[in-house]
Amino acid sequence: MKKKEKTNFTCDTKTGICSSNESILQNENNFDKRIDIQKPQLIYYYDALCGWCYGFNSVITELQKIYKHKIDFELISGGLFLGNRTGYINDIAPYIKEGAYKNVEATTGVKFGEGFLTELFGEGKIVLNSLLPAIALCIVKEKFPKRQLEFGELLLKAIYFEGLNPDNLSGVIDYAFKFGFDKNEFEMKMKDDVYKRMAEKEFNIFQSSGFTGMPALTIENKGKQIVLSNGYTNFDVLRLKLEDLLNQ
Repeated sequence: MKKKEKTNFTCDTKTGICSSNESILQNENNFDKRIDIQKPQLIYYYDALCGWCYGFNSVITELQKIYKHKIDFELISGGLFLGNRTGYINDIAPYIKEGAYKNVEATTGVKFGEGFLTELFGEGKIVLNSLLPAIALCIVKEKFPKRQLEFGELLLKAIYFEGLNPDNLSGVIDYAFKFGFDKNEFEMKMKDDVYKRMAEKEFNIFQSSGFTGMPALTIENKGKQIVLSNGYTNFDVLRLKLEDLLNQ
């Protein structure tokens, strides 16, 4: 069993806390399963309410631009805020207002928008609930599988820059409309239990992955699944890892 100790910047699904952790242990053997695929597949575990995923947007977008012809990219919703972890942002995640968002800005260079900050330091009526964005992503993946990362980025920016309430169905539908969906069609699908079950399946996939936080990346290549990152990692580090793996 091989373990590595390192600093991670993640949003933890057990606590809901988005922070750095100096002693997260990663068991890489959890991902040494045999698979049978031809083209490498990069799996990105994310959540539309994950602040570090918001900071990771530019990294994953650039990686896809460079490697989209060599690697298939899949986005999996991890379910950061579910069940008893749902509620108003300043009740459920007071650490965000206390300065966690500034840590994301300082580390990644991303900026949280006025729409989000006005709500955060105002009435704080944003409800943290990962379910609706995850359902929306499943609908998009079914119709536009090659654009799933693009929609994930859209949701993160909608929430953390423009101040979208992720628990507001009509608000989520408005962003799907901007993405090219008919509003009535999308609303029907959002209310269809088929897509809710698809979202719940993604939550279960993340829970069985061995990760406890997001963002996280694995790549399935030549019969093995290999961990690329467990927590926020910059573009240069990830590109070097990918080049090394693809050239083996």
